Amino acid sequence: MQDHGSSSLRRRLQIVELARKSDAVKVEALSTLLGVSRVTIRGDLNYLEQQGYVLRMMGRARYNPALLHAVPAPQETPTRLCGPGPSRVAGAALRWIADGMALFLGGGALVHRLLPQLVVRQGLTLTLHDLAMVATARQFLACGVHVTGGVLSDEEPGLIGPAAEQGLRSHPLDLCVLEVSGIDSRGRVLSRFAGAARLYAAAVSHCAKAISLSHGSDVGAASGHPVCSLDALDAFVVPHDAPPGVLELLARHRLQSGRKADGFLEFRKA
Repeated sequence: MQDHGSSSLRRRLQIVELARKSDAVKVEALSTLLGVSRVTIRGDLNYLEQQGYVLRMMGRARYNPALLHAVPAPQETPTRLCGPGPSRVAGAALRWIADGMALFLGGGALVHRLLPQLVVRQGLTLTLHDLAMVATARQFLACGVHVTGGVLSDEEPGLIGPAAEQGLRSHPLDLCVLEVSGIDSRGRVLSRFAGAARLYAAAVSHCAKAISLSHGSDVGAASGHPVCSLDALDAFVVPHDAPPGVLELLARHRLQSGRKADGFLEFRKA
């Protein structure tokens, strides 16, 4: 597979891998997950069909069955599979995820971007409370999927409440990945939604490790509902162009810059 644009190549490799592990991939879903227009996705699928990697159908594509017993489609390392911007921030979580792990993934656009990148991991078990993410995981990933249960609120995007918290605790979890809206003056990580904040607090206390993802521009915001102290996190990931005050803010709470690559900064527990 050859292409002059490295970002197009990475995206097309990811589409091939998603198609290989799914019955079919939808143009609309790929557009949302990979952060590009439907026109771009259709162009990618046209190219991949010409190269023999996929077969086109109405609004979707599937992996060419003739390749199932042939040489596998080329793969790149996890960090190179990540697209630009938010996908790279989401992809930073991959280095914390090993084959066979049990994960809780919170809601939000950044964490949703992580889902298609999990095709490079085997034997995962996911616990989810965002129903849109449940649908995506079941379409694209060959892994176990548990839904927390709980109630749907008109004010929040995911399942919440005591039943959701009980459902989360019903399975051993190695890692939780959470999207946060900011950090308050007391060094507490915040969520925009009260119910999600309580669920995420339960996840942090139940999981062996916890990491948070942020868009960067809002990391210093103090509005939201507290989830946990920064001290309870193993890592905090922001875009590489996050505001200058972010480094100082996180350093004050014993998180040190541990990695700067591929468009993101990762702060790890000191």
